[in-house]
Amino acid sequence: MEIKKAEIKDLNIVVKLKMDMFKEVGSIALLQDNAEEQIYETYKELYQEEKGCHYLVYENDSVIACGGAVIKEDVPFCFFKTPMYGYIIDVYCIPEKRRNGYSTKIMEELLKWLQSKGIHTIKLKPSEVGKHLYEKFGFCDSGEMELWI
Repeated sequence: MEIKKAEIKDLNIVVKLKMDMFKEVGSIALLQDNAEEQIYETYKELYQEEKGCHYLVYENDSVIACGGAVIKEDVPFCFFKTPMYGYIIDVYCIPEKRRNGYSTKIMEELLKWLQSKGIHTIKLKPSEVGKHLYEKFGFCDSGEMELWI
């Protein structure tokens, strides 16, 4: 097992795993027709601005897990003394390789990366399956509410 920070040349792998994740959780129908292209271009821009990164776990030269983080500066955070926050994205491991600690290792790297960028607040939207992982790192319910209309 080897963990590496993804580069722009690795974005096709990142996008593929993200799409696999969307399929698995049943959210693929929510995406626009050209979602893969949009994801690729958005991530490329974030990487170039050093406001986004992913870590990939390799086993025998195959990527088996990934996870990412982005730095956001939107309302109301843009008015705070620290106008940005981190957002964890795309934490995904192929089903047959789960429960081996790969997501934990990815999270450790992502938290280090966000800290190195001066981030003090980190958010994420967990799946039911992933909640235990994030709780292990100290994430808790922020009381944020959501409505889909």
